[in-house]
Amino acid sequence: LDIGYIAPILECPSFKRDVGHLANWRSKASQIPAGQAGFIVAIFSIGCILTSFPPISSFFLDELGRRSSILLGGVIFLAGCALQALSQSMIVFLLGRLVTGTSIGLLSNVVPLYQAEMAPAELRGTLTSMYNMMITTGIFVAALLDEFLVDIDGGWRTAILLQTIPAMVILACMPFLPRSPRWLVQQGRVEEAKATLHTLRGDSYAEEKIVEELNEIVEEYKLECNNATGSWKEVFTGRVFTLVCIGAWLQMLQQLVGMNAFMYFGPRVFKNLGFDANLFQTLANAVNMVFTLPALYFIEYTGRRSLFVFGALGMSISTITLGLLGIYGTVGSGFGDILKPKSPWIGDVMACMVLTFIACFASTWGPTVWVYCAEIFPLRHRARCVGVSTMTNWIGNFLIAQFTPVLLSSIGFGTFLLFGIFCLNALVLGWWLPETSGVPLEQMGLLFDRRLGTDDADVVNLRPEKDNVASYGSTKAA
Repeated sequence: LDIGYIAPILECPSFKRDVGHLANWRSKASQIPAGQAGFIVAIFSIGCILTSFPPISSFFLDELGRRSSILLGGVIFLAGCALQALSQSMIVFLLGRLVTGTSIGLLSNVVPLYQAEMAPAELRGTLTSMYNMMITTGIFVAALLDEFLVDIDGGWRTAILLQTIPAMVILACMPFLPRSPRWLVQQGRVEEAKATLHTLRGDSYAEEKIVEELNEIVEEYKLECNNATGSWKEVFTGRVFTLVCIGAWLQMLQQLVGMNAFMYFGPRVFKNLGFDANLFQTLANAVNMVFTLPALYFIEYTGRRSLFVFGALGMSISTITLGLLGIYGTVGSGFGDILKPKSPWIGDVMACMVLTFIACFASTWGPTVWVYCAEIFPLRHRARCVGVSTMTNWIGNFLIAQFTPVLLSSIGFGTFLLFGIFCLNALVLGWWLPETSGVPLEQMGLLFDRRLGTDDADVVNLRPEKDNVASYGSTKAA
């Protein structure tokens, strides 16, 4: 929701008056300075970084549990929204965005992890992708509401207050959902974990399959405890550290390919293409939502790896084309109102490249990174490893939010060539990664051992005898 509402609000006349205190707020040419606009967006990411910081996020996820952490995040979110909506100054508004960011930082750690730990292996990708599906839906709904509210005096306040509705739904419903069975095993509450698996899998699920799943969770966790002490040092040594590096770079690339440059500063880009800025932003958000839907199917049908590869390829073509057309197909002295396409068809092609990029991202890297990072880490270190990778995502988000306006002002459409370089990097990484679709969480270690060349185990069936396999959570050198 924050991503959807913030870009149009920065262009909202009454926001420029109430918070920005601009003297010429009625003029369409008035703009909050690029550096200040970047910080308004970026301070949200700073809040996310604070609660994604692994010692903080892992404390909540391991000590309070997944469910309680979601409830806490919902309460903090309501407080942040209230501060923003009631603000009369930039300081209070920034404080509200910081508080809201701390909520989202915690929730972005726990929600995909909770979903991955609750889902059966054959549906884990689809169900965990629902996290991103709901994000893109929220972005679109917020942008759509902004389309009607930004021109109303004080409408930006209403747009922010409407965000509290889904938060209140979460607070009302979450107490009735079960705790993660894997967290329960981690706490030594095995019988509760078994009861939870019965609830989640339903009566039609064979008893022996539930027992088998529970035994895998318990046995793998025991092996992890026998091979590791659970210290922070183990997160940064051996194969666990290798997995942390993979997860962190995936999350960083998800930001550096440039998707949130369009989400945060779309109107500043689109008005240079000759389109109604806010209307085109809403269209872009609609594309983002609609093209997340295919990922729910293809993430299991074709697997994670194919989505990484084809998504990165499409994003590379889109950003490089957009950058080259922007540099050589436009006239003007800089990025702004005076920079225009040389002909209408160039603007149309550039607009198509923007929408193509968004479609490629939404159907591939958007949901798949969250799924992949929620499933590859061993249970004993999972909360800490997810914290490291998620914090990296928010650091990347901060860099995009803070420096995109500066880059657009200084090198214009050359910014998208820079994004294209990171898209090519994403293509190479996606090609290398192993396929995790259908693999039980407790057997991810075997998969990566084979990819890293440290184990000759046959991972086709992925149900090896545990006695013959080194523990997934071991810190022996990969």
